[in-house]
Amino acid sequence: MRKSHPTVWIVTVMMVVALGGPVRAKGADEIRAVEVDDRGDTTRVRVKGARGLTFTVYKLERPSRVVLDVPRARLAEVLSGHEGATVLMPNTWAVSTIAAQQVDDGGHLVRVIVTLARPGRYDVKAEGNDIVVVVTARDAAPAPAAVAAGDPGAVAKLR
Repeated sequence: MRKSHPTVWIVTVMMVVALGGPVRAKGADEIRAVEVDDRGDTTRVRVKGARGLTFTVYKLERPSRVVLDVPRARLAEVLSGHEGATVLMPNTWAVSTIAAQQVDDGGHLVRVIVTLARPGRYDVKAEGNDIVVVVTARDAAPAPAAVAAGDPGAVAKLR
């Protein structure tokens, strides 16, 4: 009967733990796209991930911004370009700009900042591999000018 040495097991476990760090870094989550869906006074921002993203969300004021920090993630090259960031300007009733940037904090962190166009509320949730931010302006969006002016052709175009 052969005896097992605890030292061998301890060294084996230490090696597995030590080698686990770089493997996880290579497998960082990737943010592949940012999509915007405008529905009048509500704007839906979808941050598309390669796999399920974990995140922290908080709000900053002056100007009002919803900030998502996504640890252990990186921006896809199509979003990061040479500067490591991208800025979208949807200029909807609820959202003025969206910025996504790679933050170098010794690890992988992506920060997505959704700047509110006017006072409102927001809701953030995970949907599959994505993070969805729904921003609803406090005040309803005005009717399009052509509809307000009574242009019957404009009503047909909206349907």
